[in-house]
Amino acid sequence: MKNKMYSLKTFVFVMLLSFTCWLTPGCTTREQTEIRIEGSTTLLPFMRKISEAYSQKGVLEIEVSGGGSMKGVSNLIDGKCRIAMSSSPIPTEMLNRAESAGLQIKGFAVATDLIVPIVHPSNPVDHLSIKELGDIYAGAIKSWEDVGGLRDTIEVVTRGASSGTEEIWKEIVMKSGNIQSRALLRNSNSGVLAYVAEHPAAIGYVSHALLNHEVKPLFVNGEAPGKENAKQGKYPISRRLYLYVDQKDMPHDIKKLIVFILSKKGQQIAERCGFIPLNVLN
Repeated sequence: MKNKMYSLKTFVFVMLLSFTCWLTPGCTTREQTEIRIEGSTTLLPFMRKISEAYSQKGVLEIEVSGGGSMKGVSNLIDGKCRIAMSSSPIPTEMLNRAESAGLQIKGFAVATDLIVPIVHPSNPVDHLSIKELGDIYAGAIKSWEDVGGLRDTIEVVTRGASSGTEEIWKEIVMKSGNIQSRALLRNSNSGVLAYVAEHPAAIGYVSHALLNHEVKPLFVNGEAPGKENAKQGKYPISRRLYLYVDQKDMPHDIKKLIVFILSKKGQQIAERCGFIPLNVLN
């Protein structure tokens, strides 16, 4: 029943957005021919697929680049892009900055994702609890031997300050604690994947959508990272993925693009990219 209710809400939203666009003066003419989208490296592959699919519908050019969620939001505020991709909600301080700059930020959830701790395939550890992950990242647990592994010092890999993935990791895993200062910083999911794949004592965390065979995903609190466990609310580290725009400067092309992403076809692309469509968890 909840799935049906959410599907109805999504349908009504899309129809209202389309209707609002139809009523907006100038909507019948093209207002721009290019949309620049920046931000989350988690959303980057998905939005590139969206760009490929959507660009076939007309002459609109969509340019997509990464750099991290907070960088994308910052560039949106500074007028350097039209849409910001973010793998976490915008922090209050950035919303205040946007308001001071005269922007009215509007967010659209486009999919759900899981954040998965990963280790080298040779690591005998298969599962960790949220508490163990927090202790490892805080530096309270320093050896793999303390969690059932080999007698090796744990190499902790984390993301940088501009990462939305790190924001969610801090919120759910670290709670009120801090990530140890000795942690190795990588500025993208691919950077974390590459390092863990080459270092048997390393641990990192990445988007479920970007997992590959070169690393081993861990169970968390005894639950495997997967769609069914996410659907049932069993897997504990999940988040919504967002696109942010300035609602005061939202031309017809941007409205149409968002309608496409929220449509059945757009959500099918999200699922093919490894994300969980919006209606699955509701």
